[in-house]
Amino acid sequence: MGRLDFCLRTTISALSLTLISPAWAQSTNDAPQATDDSPLGEIVVTAQRRQQSLQDVPIAVSAFSGEDLAAKQIRTTIDIPRLVPNMVGATNVGIGSANTYFIRGLGNTESIATFDPPVGTYVDDIYVSRQNANNFAFFDVDRIEVLRGPQGTLFGRNTTGGAINVILKKPADTLGGYVEAGYGAFDRWVGRASVDIPINEKILSKFSVFGSRSDGYVRNLTTGERNNGAEGYGVRGALRFLPTDNITWDVSADFIRDDSVNLPSTLIGGKLFSNTGLNTNMAPLATLVAGRKANFVLQNITKNLSITSNLEIQLNGATLSFITGYRDLNQDYLSDLFDGRYATGGFAIVNAGRFKQFSQEVKIDGSVSDTLQYTAGLFYIHEDNTTDFADVFTLDLGTFGVPLVLADRVLGNKTSAPAAYAQFNYKPTDSLTVTIGARYTSEKKTVSVAANPNPALFGVPYGSADIQAAGIPLRDRTNQLTPRVAIEYRPAQDTMLFASATRGFRSGGWNARALSAENFLQFGPEKVWSYEAGFRTELFDRTLRLNATAFYTDVNGFQVPLGFVDSTGAINFVTQNGSDFRNYGLEAEAVWVPVTGLSLFANMGLQRAKYLNPDATIVAQQTSCRSGVAASCGQGIVDPQGNLAVPQRTPRFSLAVGGTYDAMIGDYIMTPATNATYQSRNTVGSAGVPGDFVDGEWLVGASLTFKPQDGPWKIAVECANCFDNNFVASNFPPGFAFYNMPQTWQVTLGYTF
Repeated sequence: MGRLDFCLRTTISALSLTLISPAWAQSTNDAPQATDDSPLGEIVVTAQRRQQSLQDVPIAVSAFSGEDLAAKQIRTTIDIPRLVPNMVGATNVGIGSANTYFIRGLGNTESIATFDPPVGTYVDDIYVSRQNANNFAFFDVDRIEVLRGPQGTLFGRNTTGGAINVILKKPADTLGGYVEAGYGAFDRWVGRASVDIPINEKILSKFSVFGSRSDGYVRNLTTGERNNGAEGYGVRGALRFLPTDNITWDVSADFIRDDSVNLPSTLIGGKLFSNTGLNTNMAPLATLVAGRKANFVLQNITKNLSITSNLEIQLNGATLSFITGYRDLNQDYLSDLFDGRYATGGFAIVNAGRFKQFSQEVKIDGSVSDTLQYTAGLFYIHEDNTTDFADVFTLDLGTFGVPLVLADRVLGNKTSAPAAYAQFNYKPTDSLTVTIGARYTSEKKTVSVAANPNPALFGVPYGSADIQAAGIPLRDRTNQLTPRVAIEYRPAQDTMLFASATRGFRSGGWNARALSAENFLQFGPEKVWSYEAGFRTELFDRTLRLNATAFYTDVNGFQVPLGFVDSTGAINFVTQNGSDFRNYGLEAEAVWVPVTGLSLFANMGLQRAKYLNPDATIVAQQTSCRSGVAASCGQGIVDPQGNLAVPQRTPRFSLAVGGTYDAMIGDYIMTPATNATYQSRNTVGSAGVPGDFVDGEWLVGASLTFKPQDGPWKIAVECANCFDNNFVASNFPPGFAFYNMPQTWQVTLGYTF
């Protein structure tokens, strides 16, 4: 505790210095919706499923407007974590379309459909079930809210760690739009455009498009290609119907296509190199695996169709909403996790997946009186997923490689989860608010496996009957009640104190990557209680906003996803509820506008996480390791010395600082901006192996924007990771590294009409 106290004092001093010094600059406007004339403006968020000022919400939430996204160089979802206290994110191994998010130590590195992410992503209140395509570019974004801690009542779908809530722009009632184009490092081309077209006063429309492509930042020494590039595009159409003053109906559809592979690489002389023999011109598994995936080249192609409808009806003192969502994702990929130099790679995974989800929600929020507000609703989601996938391991015999097909199967899984929720806010006095809420979820899951007819299969084929014969059920039903209580107190107009206790859970599942039926193990739900206390305040004539939250997270049945090579050389993927998990810490966010045109921010996170109460299996592994059995050490959550490992992706200290300044030059505005983020030493693996630790790392970004005061055009020059700091962002046992994006630059031209 002494070290944490020292870090806290040091950090508070650093925050104070940062807010005083304009040398750290970044963020044009930290108010997603400025609704007053104060220097800070008022941030309006929907963290409790209704519009509220951020300063009135007893939840740890970070909010970013569309302007913030540009100024802070947040171009895709993977850019968000570096600016949120105690949040860590990385692109998942193998596929560039999947992000792994950890908030307060709760996260998941597995993207297969029998696993659910504990950090939920929502787009216009529609839950994005599959983590394998949650890394997407932003266009038409009004604001983003990141909610830390379990959201078991109102955003209840598996959000034990937190939620990323993306709110898209609605059609405007006037004709207008913008066009942007940019060029940058690694031959990167980007373009975005949007136009609002009011058809009449009752029907408004918006049409948007974006596209991008870039060469890879990793040079392949075997094929001569560049790896880890990206190419994609998206289109969106939105309609707003206003048949009466009391009815608003928003309907939108978008299609996003992305092709981005994330391969391991080696850092040599400040440059990144790979060796995999997989390439974009040849299908190396044509005679090895079954089905259409046999024709895949090196790729990760995701095609996502999303349709959303939100019908709002204003009643007497209430708003009734019917929220409908449909998502259809196709993903075809071939990637290499072991960077093998032969044509079939090292450890190649090939996947042809189809993932469909439908959700329906009926929500009502309003007031019974001046002292009682409520939000209540019914929710239903259904998933139907099919994954045809195979694993090919190539033995390296020095002068040639021998590909072994370890598995080739079709996985099917379905989920149905109805839920009911309600939350009440009672104000016995003007300065006191008591919140009580709960959600009840009844979830049913089924799974099936069918072996593909494959004469090249080296492993043992298995199917649903074999799994059942091993005593593993193919159905799972979970009923969970997740309550929340909170209290707010306002000792002064611009100060709010709060405390809360919130329950959350994450669904159980199956180890669907198992190479045998007996390892297709089931794991149970992860359950968490989170306790928070903090304050929201605005000082110095509302020029300084300072919000802080202390938290204590208590997790039972912690789901630990593991991937490791055992003593026989076999590759194992196992997730178990092997221990409990505790984490406590502090988060602070500050925004200061000392003079007109200058806006500074500083965000800080402290945390101290650990595993505890390991089950008998892990205790036996610890004993085996300490007795000298090397195969038991550095595996699972047992470190090389036989102790419980340091939880992954839980840096004890994180910091983000920056700001912007609007400098008037005649009739023009020049806006320099910069941001710097730091995360202390942490591990990207679960077992605390020395090679998994990443030292404290800084990332610095900067931009310069030039535009006329009243003119329609702008030009911006920017760099990300300006000092070209390369470090391991993810890894795959037994030691293959996946690095962060190196230094990039971009020039952007924009025109608004």
